[in-house]
Amino acid sequence: RRRRLLDALLPPVAACLRGRAMDLCRVVELDLAGGCRGREDLPCEDRTGPSGEELPDTGDVRQARGPYRQAEVPEHTLHKGLPHSDGDPPLLWCWLAYIVIQLQTVLATSSRYANFDPYELLGVGRSAGKAEVKKAFRKLSLQLHPDKNPDPSAVERFILVKKAYDSLTDPVSAQNYKLYGNPDGPTRVEIGMAIPSISKDQQGIVLVIFVFGFILGVPLSLIWCLKGSDSEVAPNGVLKETMEALANGLSASTDARALQALLLSSGESTAVTPLRSNEEAEAINALAQELRVKAAKGATEVRKADVLFLAHTQRCHDKLTGPLLEDLNVLLAKWRLVSRAMLEIAAHKALPAAHEAALELHRAIVQAVDLASAASGSGGSELLQVPHLDAERGKKWRKGPRKAANLASFAEMAAEERRSSLEAVGLSEQELLDAEEFAKAVPRISVSQAKVFVAGEDIVCEDDIATVRVKFARENLAEGEASGAAHTPFFPDAVIPEAWWLSFTVVTRGGKTRLVRVRDAGRDAVAELRFKVPSAGKYRGRIKLLSEAYAGLDAEYDVHFEVKTEKEAKALDRTRRAASGGGGGDDDSGEGSGGEDDEDELGDFEVEDLAD
Repeated sequence: RRRRLLDALLPPVAACLRGRAMDLCRVVELDLAGGCRGREDLPCEDRTGPSGEELPDTGDVRQARGPYRQAEVPEHTLHKGLPHSDGDPPLLWCWLAYIVIQLQTVLATSSRYANFDPYELLGVGRSAGKAEVKKAFRKLSLQLHPDKNPDPSAVERFILVKKAYDSLTDPVSAQNYKLYGNPDGPTRVEIGMAIPSISKDQQGIVLVIFVFGFILGVPLSLIWCLKGSDSEVAPNGVLKETMEALANGLSASTDARALQALLLSSGESTAVTPLRSNEEAEAINALAQELRVKAAKGATEVRKADVLFLAHTQRCHDKLTGPLLEDLNVLLAKWRLVSRAMLEIAAHKALPAAHEAALELHRAIVQAVDLASAASGSGGSELLQVPHLDAERGKKWRKGPRKAANLASFAEMAAEERRSSLEAVGLSEQELLDAEEFAKAVPRISVSQAKVFVAGEDIVCEDDIATVRVKFARENLAEGEASGAAHTPFFPDAVIPEAWWLSFTVVTRGGKTRLVRVRDAGRDAVAELRFKVPSAGKYRGRIKLLSEAYAGLDAEYDVHFEVKTEKEAKALDRTRRAASGGGGGDDDSGEGSGGEDDEDELGDFEVEDLAD
């Protein structure tokens, strides 16, 4: 009965799976950006509603607005492209196909032992002895053996006769037949479907409920849940269309201006609420003339997003009306996610110049600093991050002995000297207190150790996978404290993490740069990344600690290390053993004794502060 039920159920399921597999074969694998490339009849995005109208994206990434239900996304790495369709995940269908195959296998095994009776199969009575059983088996074997009988059904009958013979002569098979009704012992159908409290007459109904409720219900429920999510948005909160444009647009020569153009032409920027009235259009045009905003290439009018971006970075918020400020706040939240995606893509593709340009753009967004000034490295633009220190006051403050001062030197000044210098440019008592609190909170980084080593080894050899470890301290924090949110008074979200990036480059011709985001928020932090060791020789590695939230706090250091050949490493190992009395000879199978903490060969490499 169970077999008849499943025989009726499985063919349509198998046909459905075959059709689904053909659909999946037409889908091309995603690239890093989380976008999709496929046939022209399989579009990456469907931005139309039920009636065919275009759906605008006007909502904040933290609010549910219309079709785009975008929740706050935690800080994490990019979604790596995997082969999938915009509909059902292929892994679920593969799992379902596996279940169907297993059920077919179970049915084949179960049908073989249906009504299994070894006496009846051999044609002997239940009181027959071993000699009679052996004689009957020999006779049937001669009739049913595949070499003697060309009938295709003879193979299955021969197997059953052999099983019947084993059930009556072999002790293990006889015990299995006595306990489980077959000579092979418990089968998967017995384990999976044994329900002691249900009679055999009702097991067919239970099996059907199991098939529909678990094997089909679970994956289909997951598919339904995934279909209900927003398929146009990547896991990092950025539109897939934007992610694909960034992955294709970032290159080794991409600068901050090019990234700004990518940002303002992204779907996040173009989907901003259109102009509400003629008065708002006039205000945008007037502000565009004042800020000297030019129309984008190929456009006849300036875009609203371009004007709002410059109004934010040049701190002209007082010239924006209430609705325009709301639009700006929505855009800032989206722009920050896009700039974070730029950082991750540049780090993944090992593009140091593009990564630093993305950092400049991210800082300009969260700190409201002009991108042109930040890109030029002007110390005056860095001081705009100090509370109540605008461009005019900053210019006065940097006169005389503080002409070359920047944000780092401002934070390192003595408190009394800093207070008197700020009083001289017109800060009130409350403003002085705010500036002093900022100076105490702004990060001050000092590196205590930078080393290159191979885990478990004393020596760095060519073609090894080495680790760069940097230990640094946040001098502005006390013992046991952790860094919190950065000071971003012009950004609507007050929780911008005070994060850092570690960059490491082997200073040699064609040396590749590795980048990793530091996730340790403690006072004493450790950052690590791995790289493949070049050929033997002495090298200088360039280490950079890059601030994600503040401009003007980046630091550079040099670390020196030596790479030896395998032959040199073995010779040095033998020399050490001989010196320690452990014997030398040709025995080079021993492991290094010091590993990453051995200071004889690795030591604390000379750390050269280039920032000073």
